[in-house]
Amino acid sequence: MNAKIVDLCLGEHTLRKRTLVTAIAVTSACLAGAVTPAVATPSAAKTAPKNAADFNRDGYRDLVITAPTNAPSGAPASGGAVVVLYGSAKGVDPGKRQIISQESAGVPGSSEYADRFGAQAVSGDYDGDGYADLAVSISGEDMTIGGVYRRNAGQTVIIWGGRNGLVKHGATTVKQLAITGPDVRRGTALAAGDFNGDGKTDLATGDYSQGRGGDVLYGPITRQGKPKSTVSLGLKDGQTYVHPSLDSGDVTGDGISDLVVQVFSGRGTLSRIEVHRGTAKGLVRAGNLTDAQGKLLESHGAGRTAVGDLDKDGHADIVVGQAHVSPAGLKAAGQISVVYGGKNGQSTTRPVQVLSQDTEGVPGVSEDYDAFGRSVAVDDINGDGYADVAVGATADYDEGPRAGEVTTLLGSPKGLTGTGGKVYDQAAVGTAGNHVYDMFGAAVKLTDLNGDRRADLLVGAPKANRDQGRISLLPGSAQGSTVVGAKVFGPTEVGLPGFAENGFGWSFGE
Repeated sequence: MNAKIVDLCLGEHTLRKRTLVTAIAVTSACLAGAVTPAVATPSAAKTAPKNAADFNRDGYRDLVITAPTNAPSGAPASGGAVVVLYGSAKGVDPGKRQIISQESAGVPGSSEYADRFGAQAVSGDYDGDGYADLAVSISGEDMTIGGVYRRNAGQTVIIWGGRNGLVKHGATTVKQLAITGPDVRRGTALAAGDFNGDGKTDLATGDYSQGRGGDVLYGPITRQGKPKSTVSLGLKDGQTYVHPSLDSGDVTGDGISDLVVQVFSGRGTLSRIEVHRGTAKGLVRAGNLTDAQGKLLESHGAGRTAVGDLDKDGHADIVVGQAHVSPAGLKAAGQISVVYGGKNGQSTTRPVQVLSQDTEGVPGVSEDYDAFGRSVAVDDINGDGYADVAVGATADYDEGPRAGEVTTLLGSPKGLTGTGGKVYDQAAVGTAGNHVYDMFGAAVKLTDLNGDRRADLLVGAPKANRDQGRISLLPGSAQGSTVVGAKVFGPTEVGLPGFAENGFGWSFGE
């Protein structure tokens, strides 16, 4: 018997520690054909937040699924694609989508082997016309720059939003600073925000580099791809290379977006996390995050960051996944650290909070190789105004290693709490059960797709269904994420080929 189920039978204490959701959701009957997204009137829906992924401005957020190692039928392997499912009062329908690649009309370039179109994708109204646009990186693009061939130079394109959604309104390559070496892979990371407080959306890009780190493109960005100004992200510190992961949010509470930069360096699997403050003059490096002991906070290689206001104090907080950390002597059991925001970045009054599956109230029990914190996402699941957290764990189960699970934890006036937390596995959301190496929870995303002001939970299982991959969608509700009305779909349901190792479910757009 599944150890998770056995524990439910052991008594009141175990029930408090382990709230496994066991209801079976109805798997969606997904349509197979591509359909042009319907356009609703904005008055018929609750207005999506500014810069949210609402590409047709119908008041509903849309869902971007990135598939950089996949490609539409007929395109080269790992040419890459992104899939856009359009939000509505009924959420998203996998049958109503747009598949975008370099094979799409109007998108610059052509799909080539290992281009990795969709390595990252982030929405924002880059040209200021009121419609969200989608910036998509092509991190493996080979280019000739200044007459010199640059392997894996990488580039970023913006696909312009409009009344008919994406693609039909054109696309352009973004003009970035010059590079002088191979394998820079521009666009390895992307983040959008208003980093200088002028009301225009800016785009930060990260890459592999010897110190440069990437570019910050201050908006507006013209339809010809030219930003108002461009500066280097500036991560130079003497290391052989840096590889940033980017997130944005108002950590300092001054109304200007800040940039959170997770820097993977030449020190193996360790990393540091920088906060770059948004100011009227643009981003200024504020320093590194520290842990509860005042030491450099590191994610230890496997984990992401996510940003949102967990205690509703006006400062966005930073959730750091630390999947390789080994609390209590375990091997890679994992944990998350919550760094609360303050006027200079990290709060000086609220200490860093560390939570694992052994924390009081958090569902589950820490075990070797659970990798709790492999992925993290932040948004308001239950509509109470406090941001909540989803934590992926590519966990060890009795059914087999790395079947995976996801835990949701709730925000409150006192910050993140285990009270009311829930844990989900694939059997809970209506699949055929948990399977060896499915890696359910390798990617998570929280976003409101039906306009009810409650974030829906998206969970990727990229190794499911014989490595084809699978995504589960659990609606938000006043009681938290729910399996009632859950949807489960794979690559073929959204029009992508269903071959092995296609990466479906590894990542989502922002």
